[in-house]
Amino acid sequence: MDDIDRKLLAALVGGGRATLAALGEAVGLSAPAVHERMHKLESSGAIRGYSAVVDPEGVGVGTAALVFLRLDGDRAAREGLEAHLASEPCVMELHEVAGEDCYVAKVRVESPQRLAEFLGELRDFHPGLTSRSSVVLRSCFERPLLWPTERPAPVRSPNSDGPSAGQ
Repeated sequence: MDDIDRKLLAALVGGGRATLAALGEAVGLSAPAVHERMHKLESSGAIRGYSAVVDPEGVGVGTAALVFLRLDGDRAAREGLEAHLASEPCVMELHEVAGEDCYVAKVRVESPQRLAEFLGELRDFHPGLTSRSSVVLRSCFERPLLWPTERPAPVRSPNSDGPSAGQ
């Protein structure tokens, strides 16, 4: 992967519906060259797919929570929990972690009441499971993966030559 691939990935993340010509203009290549690079990035697994960015509030799942899970048991019990959580549409992310807990899940549901119901169902399904949750009050930002070392350009205020306040 070279700098052009990195620029192409950043351009795709910033505007996934851009035409090959627009992407080519952004990275300094022809549309056919961009198409070839995209095919190589897809084949290598660097690009896993394409999707729409959906507003959780707009589809009725505006309550987000981080759920910390601990499960006493063997590997088979953990694999069963992982499979169960993977089948739950409200679980957006699941991470096995080091420390007191075994997992951290990001969950999106309709309401705090639905979160309580989900956690009760989870404990019923896995009796050895303990959980603690933090409801997200406000998401300050969520970002897509760019390139791990790439920093976004500073945000400039509309009527200024310098970075906006707070930068």
